[in-house]
Amino acid sequence: MRYTFIAGSVLSLGLISSSAALAADPSDSDCRQMDTQVKTALENSQSANRDEAAKERNSALLYCSRGYYKMGTAHFAQALKLLGSEKS
Repeated sequence: MRYTFIAGSVLSLGLISSSAALAADPSDSDCRQMDTQVKTALENSQSANRDEAAKERNSALLYCSRGYYKMGTAHFAQALKLLGSEKS
């Protein structure tokens, strides 16, 4: 009986930890949202880093299209940084 209670508690804690970790991971909608931000920033930018930011955006789109949302959002964030914008 005691073993069942301990095992159940550990399993519950593991599921809660997994759920919290999954909630923090970027998703397809995060990629689309950041793409919109970068696209707008590129259109309005006179930055010397504009070409580099465009390359970062293209990399981000490639990663996101293949399901690597964390890598994609990192590239979007880098593009925004190059353009002098911040992720909101």
